[in-house]
Amino acid sequence: MFKTILIPTMGLSSDPAALEAALLVARGFSGHLECVHVRPDPQQILIQAAGYDMGMGMGTQMVMGDLIDVLQREDQKRTERAQKTFEAFCKREELPIAARPTGEAGVTAAWREVSGRESDILVAEARTHDLTVLGNATALGGMVREAAGTVLVNSGRPILLLPAKAPKKMGKSIAIAWKASPEAARAVAAAMPLLTAAARVTIVSIAENEDETASGADALSASLRWHGINAEISYMAHPAGSIHDTILRAAADAKADLLVMGAYGHSRLSEFVFGGFTRHVLGGAVLPTLLAH
Repeated sequence: MFKTILIPTMGLSSDPAALEAALLVARGFSGHLECVHVRPDPQQILIQAAGYDMGMGMGTQMVMGDLIDVLQREDQKRTERAQKTFEAFCKREELPIAARPTGEAGVTAAWREVSGRESDILVAEARTHDLTVLGNATALGGMVREAAGTVLVNSGRPILLLPAKAPKKMGKSIAIAWKASPEAARAVAAAMPLLTAAARVTIVSIAENEDETASGADALSASLRWHGINAEISYMAHPAGSIHDTILRAAADAKADLLVMGAYGHSRLSEFVFGGFTRHVLGGAVLPTLLAH
């Protein structure tokens, strides 16, 4: 079950959609929304200021102290915007504020501010939550692809990526982008609480070479039937166009309001290099997408 849901509230335009999507998930499980806003510590502000300082021409160069003040004021504005968005959302949805389980049915929410390096904090937080909901990467000021990828790879937990517009419904019709891989298997396992509650599940499988058949999709369908899930299969041996476009078209044909997929990639020194479709989704999902690595 998705009982604890992490929402990084950033004080940006992507916050409202993330809150609304998290609530859609939480309502099915009487879950708890943990809204965390990360503020840079003084050392990070100094590093950021130094970066700006080096990038400025001599004619526009600001005094370091003035630049730090500007960054601190901007951080304060973001924090205030994030908290106001959270408070307005909880008031509108009549969500009780709770720092610990209340023992009662219904969704609760909490707000926390934490100082430090954003990626490190979000990875640590995500590891102790059932799901992390991230706003759209292409929205103005939204979480960048690299940050979403860092949480995905290092937390060991699934993430839910959102399109720019908040979904009105989610989880009624689910498409699974399936291939016989550990990543896809983990994504399906993570999504099981949603899959068992869905009205329609479609397994989308695409042959990436001549040796592949629909047997993998058939095996998954048989496995899901033991959970009471009668999944349809959309199999394409020779798709026209790119794989990610084909999967998204199949999801649209199934009227899916959620896509479940594995996140593929490999490590290269300190950088994580994602596969094409994973990179495409991290750069801006076109429908809510649950990923697991």
